[in-house]
Amino acid sequence: MPGRGADRPPDTDLGGAVKSKPSRSAGVVPVLVLISLAPALPAWGQVRDLRCTRVAAGEAPRIDGKLSDAAWQKATWYDDFRQSVPEYGRSATEATHVAFIYDDHNLYVGVRCDDDAPSLIRANKLRHRDEPTTDDHVEVVFDTYRDQVRGTVFIVNPLGAKEEGLINGYENYTWSWDEVWEARAAITATGWQAELRIPFRVLRYGSDPQQTWAVNVERVVRRTQEESYLVPPRPPFDISSLDYAATLSGMEITTHQRNLQLIPYVLGGVARESTPDGGRERSRSLDQWGFDVKYSLTPGLTLDGTYNTDFAQVEADAEQVNLSRFSLFYPEKREFFLENAQLFSFGHFGGDPEQPDIAAFFSRRVGLYGGATVPIDAGVRLTGKVGRQDVGVLSVRTGGVPGLGLPAAWYNVARVRRDLGERSYVGMIATDSRRGGFHSTTLGVDGDWFITRELSLRGDYLRVDDSDMGGVRSAYDVSLDLTTDRWGFLFGGYQVDAGFNPDLGFVSRDGYRRSQAYLRRSFRPGRWGIRRVSVISSNDAYDSLRHGVRETGDNSLSCELELESGDVVEVRVKREFERLFEPFELDPHLVLPAGAYTFTGTSASYYSDESRRWGFDVEATGGDFYDGTTRQLGGETWFVFNRHLRTAGGYSTVNVSSPHGDLKWRLWSARLDYIHSATLSASGYLQYNSSIGARVLNLRLRWILRNDSDLYLVYNEGRQELAGAPDLRNRELALKVNYRLFI
Repeated sequence: MPGRGADRPPDTDLGGAVKSKPSRSAGVVPVLVLISLAPALPAWGQVRDLRCTRVAAGEAPRIDGKLSDAAWQKATWYDDFRQSVPEYGRSATEATHVAFIYDDHNLYVGVRCDDDAPSLIRANKLRHRDEPTTDDHVEVVFDTYRDQVRGTVFIVNPLGAKEEGLINGYENYTWSWDEVWEARAAITATGWQAELRIPFRVLRYGSDPQQTWAVNVERVVRRTQEESYLVPPRPPFDISSLDYAATLSGMEITTHQRNLQLIPYVLGGVARESTPDGGRERSRSLDQWGFDVKYSLTPGLTLDGTYNTDFAQVEADAEQVNLSRFSLFYPEKREFFLENAQLFSFGHFGGDPEQPDIAAFFSRRVGLYGGATVPIDAGVRLTGKVGRQDVGVLSVRTGGVPGLGLPAAWYNVARVRRDLGERSYVGMIATDSRRGGFHSTTLGVDGDWFITRELSLRGDYLRVDDSDMGGVRSAYDVSLDLTTDRWGFLFGGYQVDAGFNPDLGFVSRDGYRRSQAYLRRSFRPGRWGIRRVSVISSNDAYDSLRHGVRETGDNSLSCELELESGDVVEVRVKREFERLFEPFELDPHLVLPAGAYTFTGTSASYYSDESRRWGFDVEATGGDFYDGTTRQLGGETWFVFNRHLRTAGGYSTVNVSSPHGDLKWRLWSARLDYIHSATLSASGYLQYNSSIGARVLNLRLRWILRNDSDLYLVYNEGRQELAGAPDLRNRELALKVNYRLFI
C-alpha cells in the first residue's frame, strides 16, 4: 500500500533537515546472523489461477458503480481474501468479491466490498489523485510481463476517487503516471462496490495475442487497519511485492491498441516582480503555447514528446530547514519528468529513493537553475520494455537565459535494465550534458540480486568525466539487505571521490568513505492496542578522503510502536560526531569554529492515522548540538469538515544556543482545500520560512475536463526578506488549459 515506510535507515534528525514526517523503520547486522535467521524466512506465497471473461462490445458494462449489468452475471467472481495484517493467512473479517471481464479495447474490474457497519466506512477523499489510500480502498495491480518488478496499480475508494501509479520494486511507486481510465463507486446498505474500466492502450504488455498476467487485489478497512488480498504477502511486504500474485488468463488481444495522444495547451497571464535594488516593480505578460504528444509504438514501447513545455500549474515546494552542511533533496513535481520516472532511477546510494545521498539522474537539473525557471524548448522520451530489457531514453533542449549567464543546452539520458528473474536485475545508465563549451558525461552500472525473497545483494558504480573536472571521478557502493517481519538489516558501505559531481545528478556530499550497519528486531505483542514493536539500531561512519580522518559518525537506538489504531509512536536516542575542517556558518548570527564535536540528543514523535477526520503529527527533539544545545518542535494537524472541505496546518521551531551565537527559526504552513466534485477543486497553500526569510502563497483552481484534460487558474506569490534592503516580491496570475485528443 502506498505511503508506508520501507525497511530502511531512519532519517536524520539532529544535524539534519527538519521534515514533516520521517521514514519509519530500518534494520541491520553482520552477515553471520543469516545462519540463525534462515529457518524463520517465509515460504513462497500461494498462486491462484483466475480467468478473465470475454464480453461482446455491445455487452460492455456501464461504469456507474452499480454492478447491475448483465456482463457481471457472466463473470467468474473470486473471493476468499486472506489477511496480510493483522493476522497473516486468516480469512478477511469483511468479505470481498472481485471479477474480471474484457472486450476488444478495455479490461473491466468489478469489486464488491461487504461491510457489517457501512456507516463506519472511512471515505473523506472525493478528488481524483488525492491519496485515496488514506480512506477505505481497493488496489488492483497488474504485472503484465510477470517479471515481479514492474507493475501498474489502480486504486479506488468508496467515493469513486481514483489514483493510478507505476511500481518499480517493493515500495517504489511513481504516482504521476496520469493515464485516462474510468472508475465509479457507490456505498450501499451492505458495504460498498466499484467498477473500473482500464483501456488496453494505457497498459504495456507482450505482443503475443494470448495474454497471461500476474494480478493481485488488496482491500484496506481503515477503522480496523486490516489489509486483505487475493494472494496475501507476508508482512512487512505489500501489494508492490509482485512475487505475491495470482495469474490472470483467458485474454486474447488481437486488435492493435492504437494510442496516439496530442495534448496542446495555451497559457495566458501576467507577472510582476521587484528588482534587487528596490526599484519599481516590473511587469511582463505570460502568453505561451505548446503541446505534448504520446504514441505507443508497440504494446511495450511508448514515445513521448514535448514542445515549449510549461509547468505553471505545479505547486510550490514544501519549505525545509537545513541544520546540516550538506544539500537537501527536493522531489520532482513536473509532470513530464515524473511520468515513467522509475525507469530512470539508478542505484541504492543512501537506501531511500525519496532521500538519496546520490542520484545519477536528478531531473530538477533540467529547466531549473538557482530557483529560477529555464525555458524547455523541446524534449523527447522513449520508455518501455524490449524482451527482458527495460529501456528509457530522454533528450531535452533548454533555451539560453542571458540574465543568468546560461547558454542553450542539451541534456540526454539513456537507461537499460535487464531482468534476471526473481526480481533480480543488472542495469546501465548514461547521461550527457552540453552547455556552450561545457560538457559532462556520467556512466554507471547497477545490480540487485535476490538471494532469497527477503535477502538481496546490491551494488552500484558511477563515473563522471566533465570538462571542468580535470579528470575522472567515481562512486561505488555495495550492500546486503534483509527484510522480514521479525528481522531487518542493511550492512554495506560506499565511497564517493572528492569532486564527484554528475552534472545531471544529485550529490549531498563528496569525498568520503561510508560504512553502514543497521539492525531491526520486530515483534507483534497482540495486546495493549499495539500491533507491532520495532527496536532499531542505526550506525553510520563517514571518513574523509581529503583529510584521511573520521569526519562524521552517528549511532542511534530507537523504538517504534505501531498501534492497532494505525497511529505510530517513536522514541530515539542519538549520539553524533562531527569534525569541521573549516568554520561552519549555520546562520549569519551563528558560525561554528573548526574542530571536533560530539553531541547527544533524544527525540519523540507521534503520527496519527490519516484516515481520521482529524489528527496530528508531532515530533520533539532536544539535547546537545555541537558545543551548544538545541530544542526543536514540529507538528502538523488536519481537520476534515466533510468530503468537500478540509484544512491543514503545520508549525516547526528550531532553537540553537551556543557560545558562538544563537538562532531561532520558525517554519509554518496553512492549507485549505475545497473539493466540489471529483473533477473540480480549489486550494490555497501559504508557507513561511524564517531561516531564509521566505513567504510563499499558492492559490490554485483545477477543473478536470473530458479525457482527463485540465483547466488551471493559478496565483503564485513569493516574498524574500533581505537584510538592509527592500523585500523581493514576485507575483504571477496564470490561466492554463490543456486538452487531450485521441487521434
